[in-house]
Amino acid sequence: MLELGARVGAAAVFIPCFAVIAWRGDIYFVILVNVIAVAGTLEFRKMLEAKGLEPQRATGLVAAVALPWLEYLHAGAYVDFGLTVLVLAILALELGRNRGESIAHAGGAVLGTTYVAWLASHLVALRELPLHTGGTYALGFHAVAFAFVTTWMADTGAYLVGSLIGRHKLAPRISPGKSVEGALGGVAFATVAGAWFAHAVMQQELAPAAGAALGAMAALVGLVGDLAESMMKRDAHVKDTSDAIPGHGGALDRFDSVLFSVPLLYYVLRFFVL
Repeated sequence: MLELGARVGAAAVFIPCFAVIAWRGDIYFVILVNVIAVAGTLEFRKMLEAKGLEPQRATGLVAAVALPWLEYLHAGAYVDFGLTVLVLAILALELGRNRGESIAHAGGAVLGTTYVAWLASHLVALRELPLHTGGTYALGFHAVAFAFVTTWMADTGAYLVGSLIGRHKLAPRISPGKSVEGALGGVAFATVAGAWFAHAVMQQELAPAAGAALGAMAALVGLVGDLAESMMKRDAHVKDTSDAIPGHGGALDRFDSVLFSVPLLYYVLRFFVL
């Protein structure tokens, strides 16, 4: 009961603050994404250390700060260049570290940069989507809200349905608590949420059928992201990446699904829908 209260209390504070900053957009949202990416990078570093590795300190934090800004400046024209420089820098810096297991150390640093900072930077890309597709600046907020509403409704549906009728394990070696029934419930909740959001908020951009399809896609991709983080935590023998968010764990625990769903939603909306 105390944990549930902590979860509700943290959500009651976090969600309105996130919504206000996302609505404002611009540099304020970039700074928020920086905070999320830096926290996630530090948590990922702890997982690498739990594996006995000694990951590079600077490159991951530089990526967590730089990539969201490069996604924001000049409509993301230089973000690919920035990612390329970071990967090359990781390999170059590893030459002088002389720590042994260079493949594991460099590989962990590259994974941390791409998994946390690069994927998180797509939050900024989604918020700045109107720069590429036209429309009002509010469209970017609606796209970000769509991603979070459908992804979190998928989590809610999976939890409720799985708790009530979950019988068949989805991935017992990775996440024993997840069930096939819960996963299907999550997809159903996200599908309905996507259709509703398209009708109520994005009626000029999305038909309800398209919103339902995108909601289902967000649920499926978000589930992969959830399982991917669970796989890494299990490999590192940690339960939560941190206790930064009461009742929710760390930034990666809270945003693991979003890190996967947001990039795909961004590319689908940009190149196929809007």
